[in-house]
Amino acid sequence: MSYASPLGCLRLRQALATMLASTRGLAPPADNACITRGSQMAIALLAHALLRPGDVIAVEQLGYRPAWESFRLAGARIVGIPVDERGLCVDALERMIARHPIRALYVTPHHQFPTTVTLAAGRRIQLLELARTHRFAIIEDDYDHEFHYDGRPVVPLASADTAGVVAYVGTFSKVLAPGLRLGYIAAPAPLIDQVAAHRSCIDTQGDQVLEYALAELLEEGVVQRHIRRMRREYGARRDCLVASLREQVGDHVAFTVPAGGIALWLRAKRGVDVDAWARAAKRRGAMIVTAGAYTLDRRPQPFVRLGFASLNPAELREGVRRLASALRGA
Repeated sequence: MSYASPLGCLRLRQALATMLASTRGLAPPADNACITRGSQMAIALLAHALLRPGDVIAVEQLGYRPAWESFRLAGARIVGIPVDERGLCVDALERMIARHPIRALYVTPHHQFPTTVTLAAGRRIQLLELARTHRFAIIEDDYDHEFHYDGRPVVPLASADTAGVVAYVGTFSKVLAPGLRLGYIAAPAPLIDQVAAHRSCIDTQGDQVLEYALAELLEEGVVQRHIRRMRREYGARRDCLVASLREQVGDHVAFTVPAGGIALWLRAKRGVDVDAWARAAKRRGAMIVTAGAYTLDRRPQPFVRLGFASLNPAELREGVRRLASALRGA
């Protein structure tokens, strides 16, 4: 109940290191990890530790706007790199670097946000070599690693980082509950020292009581068993949403069933105005997010993201029924 390290509870950092080693091929020493109040705080701390006003950071386009805003607050200039069905287009990144050197790259390679695609193995190797050669940092946001349903999850970029260029970000907030703000950074020691210095200025330390409680749950295997149950349940919810969409709106949208993640990424077929559809759905009590929310310029694109993790099968089927009604109305 007293003051503690800005890195977070040592017992939790040790339990985290054990978990990362057994599930993700990472083996960070406890002193190379920092516990944060959710992954958003982790991203903000890395932004201030890595970036200076005028630095350039590359991001996925489409991508995660709250991270972009953290980079902007640090004074960085943001450039977008396209994403296709194999993840970040590393060739496009390389061409851009030839014109404008970058300080860092922010990427979600496991289940890309928002499209859910996985960065291909060849591109992973190419990206790590590019970062090593040009000495830019990779901020790897692995926000939902636990939720992979088909086959084995892909290990993080950080697991193959031999050059010390990757700062790995994860979270327990999606595993436990969004109201419990618990995230973490695993990174080379010099960067963690910078993160700790910034953390001590704005937050002193984390919630020691909550961190001790989570450490105990990890040590006893409670969290790991909970994750296995969640994986089965979320996989069933994904399949329920897929079946309902195909039955009720399959003539109007196309999508690939993702191997993991907590959402589907739909492409609207010709003639469907996704923003009009979203407005009509909202009037019927169904919320969907269209692609404009994930673009740097906010221009509309014919895509929609549907989250399924927080709804049970009955709610998912009712939600799709309302989407179908809204589509007819729009």
